[in-house]
Amino acid sequence: MLEISGLSKSYGPVHALSDVTFSVEPGKVTALLGENGAGKSTLVKILSGLVTPTAGAIRVNGAPVDLSSPERASRSGVAVVQQEISVLPNLSVAENFMLTQPSRWLRRGSAPALCAPYLNRLGLGHVDPGTAVGELTIGERQLVEIARMLSQDARVLVLDEPTAALADSDIELVHKAVLRLASEGNVVLYITHRLNELDEICDAAVILRNGRLADQFETKDASMTRIVHAMIGRELDELYPNTPARGTVLPAPVVRLNDVVTGGLASPVGLELRPGEIVAVCGQLGSGFVEPLRAIADVSPLSGGAIEFQRTTALSAKAETGVAYCSDDRQLDGFFRDLPVWESMSAPGLAQSGLWGLVRPSRLRQSVDAIAERMTILPAYRERPVHALSGGNAQKVSIGKWLSSNPRILLLEEPTRGVDVGARAEIYRLLRALTDDGLAILFASTDLDEVLGFGERVLVFHDNRLVHQAPSAQLTRDQLATWITHGGIDHE
Repeated sequence: MLEISGLSKSYGPVHALSDVTFSVEPGKVTALLGENGAGKSTLVKILSGLVTPTAGAIRVNGAPVDLSSPERASRSGVAVVQQEISVLPNLSVAENFMLTQPSRWLRRGSAPALCAPYLNRLGLGHVDPGTAVGELTIGERQLVEIARMLSQDARVLVLDEPTAALADSDIELVHKAVLRLASEGNVVLYITHRLNELDEICDAAVILRNGRLADQFETKDASMTRIVHAMIGRELDELYPNTPARGTVLPAPVVRLNDVVTGGLASPVGLELRPGEIVAVCGQLGSGFVEPLRAIADVSPLSGGAIEFQRTTALSAKAETGVAYCSDDRQLDGFFRDLPVWESMSAPGLAQSGLWGLVRPSRLRQSVDAIAERMTILPAYRERPVHALSGGNAQKVSIGKWLSSNPRILLLEEPTRGVDVGARAEIYRLLRALTDDGLAILFASTDLDEVLGFGERVLVFHDNRLVHQAPSAQLTRDQLATWITHGGIDHE
């Protein structure tokens, strides 16, 4: 059993954790839930030996453990699989194992035989240890990450959002492995923002809010209302805003894809996107489902077909239309991590805030404050570096920065990845309000609930081809999953 007693961590006057006490039983999967900023990351850093608590104790099977450094945490039987997959794609599976092992493992010839049992435990017996990790699916890479932690004789396994970046087929691989690990009597602490995983693999849940323990329960005894209320401290209105009724006369498309082909598509794609509309595209990773967005944004060059933008003047189509694009990696290109929020949000609007290349700071700040208000980013946060924000606020910065350029098309890849349920609902409402003003949104997501709940129309990709499109109201989750994984539905 993992026992956490009176755990606290303070950074000056800021209390990241305050007197947190709970236990995690072996043989069960226990979810650790909470909004971004609730204290989960601090707890994970303490368990991994990266941060020393201000007060409190941690015991495994009744004995205190020394977590004063990552090496000592590992020797104590506590292994943490971080949110970002850290296996190196250019090295083989066996070589990745060697990186985290004592010196006795650093014999290349014996490494494959030593890592094979751990791969077998996680259902990766079919993977040759000599295979380069870059040749594996994202789900298999995540399992390699877990397997090499197991090779350190871990008894307590902490998984930090292991499915956040995975498509459904890979999520299933990870779920099977996690359940197998729990069945072997290990302690599994599972951090997730995907609340459907509570029903699928979790036996119990621990919820943090504002650095304190908010609730603890068996998942079979908890309603979604109780879970959400414990996480955000209030009742949550509908997660997805209502779709407005469409009249019989539709506005002209703001962009039209005519038999478009890119390097990531095996067959032509046609698509129309209209003002005020939210359209979802989905598929497994590598299926080409992000290509329509990247083609419109001019990230993926066309090898066939054409893109037609609605023209309202004699200006160039793209300049007149205003295309804003947010990739799936906001840490890489969504903002300037070390600059204040207001500076990141002002970047696309610099040209509109100056004259002859000279920026007027007062006008620039006024414009940014107006956008930040609309994106519900509090004034106190606007002076902070973006890396100090929660995932939800960071995503608001990534999206909101484009509003200064008055776009007519907003392209979003994985718009709520790593964002908690409260912030998700807020982002969905903000995006719906933008479409009410005439913005057109095209988003790509591997979250099937998001695709069906937020998209009005859905385009499904399989094997780099568009295989189906329909109004979201005409699709069930099972049907959508079948289209994504098999490219069709067997009606027999």
